[in-house]
Amino acid sequence: MSGNSTEDDLVHRASLPPTAGNDRPNSLELTQSSQSCRSIPGAPEPSQLLGSDPSSDTPPMNKAARKQPKRTSYIPAFPKPSVPPPPPPVDLSEIASRENSANSSATVEFSGGNTILNFKCKIKSTPLGILKSANIELDLAEMVMRKVKDKDKPSVGIDVDRIVSTRIHAKNNTELDVQFMSDILGAPIQNKRYIFSGNEEAIRFQTHLDVMRASGAKLKQIFGELDKRNTGQISKHSLHKAMKENGMLTDGSAVEMSEAEKMIALADSDVSAGIDFVEFFRLFMFTPCITVHQALTEWRNKVALVQRKRTSSETANLGQQGIAGKGGGDMSKYDGSWVVGGEVIMNVVENVRYSFGSKARDNLNGDNHHWVGTLSVTNYRLVLQSHISGSQTAFTRHEVNEYFDRFDIPVNNIYSISKLDSSCVLIVCKDLRHILVSFEPNETFVQTLVGAISSLAFTSEGPKDTFAFSHALQAKNPKKKLDGLVNGWDLFQPMKEFERLGLVNSPHARFYRIWSDNFSLSDTYPLHVCVPSGMSESDIMLAAKFRSKCRMPAVSWRNKKNGAVLVRSAQPMVGLKSSRNASDEKLLNLYRVRGDPHNPLDLEDPSTLYILDARKILAATGNQVQGKGTEIIANYAHAELVYCNIENIHVMRDSVNAVGQASTLQDQGELKGGFADHIKESLWLRHVQLVMKASVLAAERIELNDSSVLVHCSDGWDRTSQMSATCMLLLDPYYRTIEGFATLIEKEWLDFGHKFKDRHGQGSDKHPNERSPVFVQWLDTVHQLMHQFPTAFELNEELLVFVADHLHSCLFGTFLGNNAKERKELQLKEKTISIWTYVLSKRERFVNQAFKSDDKKILWPSTSIKKMILWERYFCRWDFECHPREGEGVKWRDDWGEKI
Repeated sequence: MSGNSTEDDLVHRASLPPTAGNDRPNSLELTQSSQSCRSIPGAPEPSQLLGSDPSSDTPPMNKAARKQPKRTSYIPAFPKPSVPPPPPPVDLSEIASRENSANSSATVEFSGGNTILNFKCKIKSTPLGILKSANIELDLAEMVMRKVKDKDKPSVGIDVDRIVSTRIHAKNNTELDVQFMSDILGAPIQNKRYIFSGNEEAIRFQTHLDVMRASGAKLKQIFGELDKRNTGQISKHSLHKAMKENGMLTDGSAVEMSEAEKMIALADSDVSAGIDFVEFFRLFMFTPCITVHQALTEWRNKVALVQRKRTSSETANLGQQGIAGKGGGDMSKYDGSWVVGGEVIMNVVENVRYSFGSKARDNLNGDNHHWVGTLSVTNYRLVLQSHISGSQTAFTRHEVNEYFDRFDIPVNNIYSISKLDSSCVLIVCKDLRHILVSFEPNETFVQTLVGAISSLAFTSEGPKDTFAFSHALQAKNPKKKLDGLVNGWDLFQPMKEFERLGLVNSPHARFYRIWSDNFSLSDTYPLHVCVPSGMSESDIMLAAKFRSKCRMPAVSWRNKKNGAVLVRSAQPMVGLKSSRNASDEKLLNLYRVRGDPHNPLDLEDPSTLYILDARKILAATGNQVQGKGTEIIANYAHAELVYCNIENIHVMRDSVNAVGQASTLQDQGELKGGFADHIKESLWLRHVQLVMKASVLAAERIELNDSSVLVHCSDGWDRTSQMSATCMLLLDPYYRTIEGFATLIEKEWLDFGHKFKDRHGQGSDKHPNERSPVFVQWLDTVHQLMHQFPTAFELNEELLVFVADHLHSCLFGTFLGNNAKERKELQLKEKTISIWTYVLSKRERFVNQAFKSDDKKILWPSTSIKKMILWERYFCRWDFECHPREGEGVKWRDDWGEKI
């Protein structure tokens, strides 16, 4: 190896992973100046957010199992030997922090074929033992730490894989304790103390011993598998063959052989000679690999890092003005073609390592697939761009889809961001991603970056400070850019929808009226609500006050064939005194008779009003303590009450977290019972099934029983919206078109006050107990319907995922705020872009090619739990093994916005 060449210096720097470096200069260090990064000045301290993963209890043993007698054993029982546990894995990030704190000049010195290092010290076998001078060898080839004796006596060695721990004493930092397991079965763990001449020598010995423990044995095994001819060298031909055998290449082209040459050159400038084990060990010692494939993948990553450094050397001198995108530098080096209107690149960090995980070492652990690339921080999102394109792996055994070439993380999608150590940051996202990003060890840099991202993600003003307002104001005249496009804010017109349903401008319109008080009675309800014309102003006021949050029963939908209506509200204020309200009873009776109090048919065969309470009976009864509750059915004429047993927002939050844990973990061995059992125990599909069953029940009563239906939960903005919107999808084919689907969301979720701001934490890290995936769960319910009826919907699955993603992104103003009143006060129609403007401008992207527009049938889905399937397109997209392969079908893609 050419020790003093520029090529060699780059090789050594690339071999050091982010979590294993140190602040002192040495041949293995990546210096902060070599990484192109600009931190945002004046960034606040990072927010410390907590998140918890749900756990499931072990099911109790059944009675039959407990009563079963023990079987008699005819084999004599022998005492089990006491076998010490295997040594714990070494955390290489500790090596870095250890060296930093001591300001040591220790380096890993195996080089040039030298596999043995010598140390002089004194040894004490017991606390009261005698100090004896000794020469200690660390043999990389044999993976042994041995005491060298006289020439006539054999050396005594301890295999490094038997070493349990190493620890330098806090009081006397020249003394090092080494604990190891004895060769004798059942013997206790032994300890020896090594005393060196100084602290630097103690750290030097510990560093080499720990890196051999962490990486040595496994790397030696991998090296042997690559060096099949046992020549002691890995040549470019053997490396190329290994890559082909491990499914990383498609054929033996010259381009692929060139890649093998670059990989060999990374460790030794003499490509023709290949590399020996010492060079291989130096390349991977801080990134321990478990399999040959993982080592080859990491090798390819290291080549990409070196090549990126060479091509990006010019960008290291760009000033802050250039980075901010204000014309001060060449931004093409940063591949900023993805920037949308109003987006500003604020920070660029080159050569970062990232993966999906939750532990600091997941970016280095061979169990986890990881990437190397560039991190860009903008006022809208974080963008991680891989240095290696997924196209390089196309049609190979271990294909990594091009989907992973770039990760977009809108800052409002961040649930929490925390510094794990001096080089690693954990980002927990609201869409269930756990992303680890590693940098060169630098406490100040990492702390500043975390603070800067936190200041973007968690603002004091909430929705007012989100990117949606910057996105809309990219031009002096915000409306100018909508020329030629459909303005999504105009898509839902309440009066037109009432007219379509026959509630105004129709023969039956005399039975209903559109009532509005400009949010004075209920600030969470729509500006316009439909109620029976038989209700006077005073009746409406009194009926509203009998419902939680004054959310009175209002019409959502009307069946044109039989006049039955779907009504929604909040729970009644019954309380412990079993209060009743004449106006509320009158209102519900008018809905029962379809708004006509003089209907002669009702005298002969009275119709029934079905009240579907989304809750369990226990939860509904418990609310009586707070002065609320459910309808006392005896007070309502010809009414039936049904409890739908749908759980509350807190149960749904725990359930989706459990699904996320199972779907994003790379190591499924961490899941109790495996993936399928974990999904089952999360009860997510059970919850989706209950929403479906309640909605089908409502549709049956309206369509088959010719009866009106009232649906409500507690406050009428979570489970109520799920039930009413799903029921309307079943009964009305208009809502299965793209425009109709947008209308349905605007009407049943936005206008009726689903708390999007609280449920998805827009621009805030406060009130985490209010977070819940209620709307995502409804989108999953729609996904179940689309799966059962693939030709019934004009919209495709990509639109569902797009809507789910932009609940959190705050790119559009549609989902900002908790209700119509808040959205009016925020002036969203004037200052932001509607998500439907974007959807309709890219309409062909969201159209289901199998849609049959002439099919106007009512949907009657199966509500069996056997028909409920995991929404892989949403929940499993962060696992590259789950993506469709080349030629298998439509690729999954996420859309975080483009210029329109």
